[in-house]
Amino acid sequence: MGNKIRTYAGRMSRRAAALVLSCLFFAGACTRDAGADAPAVQDERALVRLTVLASGPAQPGTRAADAESGISEVAVLVFEQTDGAYVYRYRAEGERLGTAGGNATQFQAKLIRSDKPMKLMLAANYGDAFAAYAPAAGSGEAEVREGLCRSYSGMTAGLPMYGEIVLPDGLNASADNDFTVRMLRGVARADVVKELAADSAPFRFGALYIYRANDRIRMIPDDMGDPSAPKVAAPSVPSSAAPLAAPLKTLPADGADPASFEPVYLPEALSIADPVQQLTAATCLVVGGYYRDATELSYYRIDFDSGAAGHPFGQVLRNYKYVFRIIKVTGAGWPDPESAATSESTGIVAEVEPWADFTTEMYFEGENYLGVSSRKSVVGYAAGSRDTLNVQATLPYTIQWLDASGTPSGSAVSGVGATVSNGSSFTASIVRKTNDPKDVTHLVFTALQKNTAAADLSATLRITGGSWSFDVRVVQEGVGKYAGRFIRVLSVAALGDLGATVPTTAQGRALRYILENPANFSPEGKVPIGGFAFVRTSASEMQATGTGGTADKGTFRGVKGLINAQDVVYLSYNTSISTELAQVVLAWLEGSTHRVLIVGTDTGGTNANLLTLLKAKGEGSWSYDIAAIANMFKRAAPTAGSDPFFNGPFGAVAANATIARADGYAGYCSDYPASVVPLVVGDKTGYDRYMVVGVNTARRIVYLGDANLNEVGRLSTQANTDGTVSSDFDRLTANLWAWIAEQVVRNG
Repeated sequence: MGNKIRTYAGRMSRRAAALVLSCLFFAGACTRDAGADAPAVQDERALVRLTVLASGPAQPGTRAADAESGISEVAVLVFEQTDGAYVYRYRAEGERLGTAGGNATQFQAKLIRSDKPMKLMLAANYGDAFAAYAPAAGSGEAEVREGLCRSYSGMTAGLPMYGEIVLPDGLNASADNDFTVRMLRGVARADVVKELAADSAPFRFGALYIYRANDRIRMIPDDMGDPSAPKVAAPSVPSSAAPLAAPLKTLPADGADPASFEPVYLPEALSIADPVQQLTAATCLVVGGYYRDATELSYYRIDFDSGAAGHPFGQVLRNYKYVFRIIKVTGAGWPDPESAATSESTGIVAEVEPWADFTTEMYFEGENYLGVSSRKSVVGYAAGSRDTLNVQATLPYTIQWLDASGTPSGSAVSGVGATVSNGSSFTASIVRKTNDPKDVTHLVFTALQKNTAAADLSATLRITGGSWSFDVRVVQEGVGKYAGRFIRVLSVAALGDLGATVPTTAQGRALRYILENPANFSPEGKVPIGGFAFVRTSASEMQATGTGGTADKGTFRGVKGLINAQDVVYLSYNTSISTELAQVVLAWLEGSTHRVLIVGTDTGGTNANLLTLLKAKGEGSWSYDIAAIANMFKRAAPTAGSDPFFNGPFGAVAANATIARADGYAGYCSDYPASVVPLVVGDKTGYDRYMVVGVNTARRIVYLGDANLNEVGRLSTQANTDGTVSSDFDRLTANLWAWIAEQVVRNG
């Protein structure tokens, strides 16, 4: 045929290229002129032939191929460069010619030749976009991007798409103007999948709602990266967009209990930082279901909040697939969807996996292909922080680290279970999940040490498969990123509480002083965070139930909402938390890996209902009144996992350092599981396992067995009135809170 395929969207498969070459434009004589807004001039026309492809091949798992890849209409917006900027000239409609195999569709259009640099913007499946906005000749690029929007009220087919071609030498009528363009979908896909763990309560799906989705979709994003492999890093939301007045609802077939709700398509959404606005303004999903044997639906909120770098709370990105895996249901949800949509998620544990289409890199070799979801991986500053990239491949591949000069270093490894280290910074592992398709694996990057510098730390991993080889940049964030992050802490008005403006009891003041001393926790402190924001509830409010009278139910809902807005919940010496609120607290804790629970265990009534639930989870039994183990505590012996507490950023805590008691009551546990790291134990021979303070690092639970441990001016080693960290117990306390802060801000 003699036509030349210029691929502006990365490499095509040989088979796809052959198909395009062999059948491209079989109806080449069947053309029509540019659209109605093209200028009426007699300049020489250039026939432009387009092969447009939806971004990436099929995603792993089930997808609605026609809905996500089908392109029925394409408009070509023609821009010419004038004085260094692109200016809109006219629009031409593409005529659909047919398909070229896979997800490729062919169009052609007649454009006006030009010697000026040009940009062709392709809007596909544009719906009512041009009916609502007709660009005027002479408009700037930014104006057209903002103005061209399609309405959204839920959709199941014909997803809006966008692609572009840059022609630095203009358009020559006598040349072979054949282009292949990768199109970027204008909406996101969300799948809600039920994959209940063995310890989950029974749960049946009943409904799915989309709350506060934007009513308009920008056809053209602000930045799509490289047009040959388009991908966005930030949402492009029209200034004219507003949340839909009513939620969109999906119901299963009568009597059915589906395994999933999928696919759900929704527009991009901006992230929201303010905690109050996160509850009332963020786009979210609400799942309605039947908890255990209930006959009435209860409702659970799930958020776009994966914790992955580049995916802040509430942000929705076009051309991304978000997989919400519901793995555990721990209690009844809200009685109506509106309540769930305006409260933090509770009672349900949903893993969120943001999965980009394989548009950044997808390579073909004959019938085989190799692709990754991103060429960059970002992990948090803390040791053990992780990030996962997704790999889709039909041929074996190897991974190998490169040194600073870009030379392969160490061994190349391959196969599921293989791990390779680049020394002291990162490991990379190849893993496969139980339900993954056979061509899907994942690369898990793990930080080996904490990055205490303000600057990021980076390394490069090379992936090689067949004749293809490409690099992934792995970045560990520096601690400086979190210098503005405030940690929200709720405590209960009782002995040892941290108060709101100031602690009401002396037992919590020394700790409050340590946390508020700028030398300790501040942008310039040993732990670089913005600081702490303290709120408080009463002991009586913590006894509210969801099954009492109207007033009691109202209190219960208020406290439940308050708990769900926190990063740290500190239950000190509240006399008796209700079983219902104890369940709320545990559901809150299990709902995110960025939350920490501190449980007081001073006397027999302290948090008894919560401790009962924890005992059922294998956390051990707590007792009190430990006069038998003498009048002093001491630092526990080192165990696996104790180093962050005994040798943390505030210094080393001496072996067997003594810690004074204040009275004859304290809580202790002698049968704690191996997952709990003991920090403070009884100071008497034979009582080293009588733990008074300890941490279950896996579940992020801190046990505090004496409400008076942080009292000012009463304990011999903690007579601290300004937060200066000087004694062994000060160092242990500050190191413990450094670990708590790290759990809140760390990257997954």
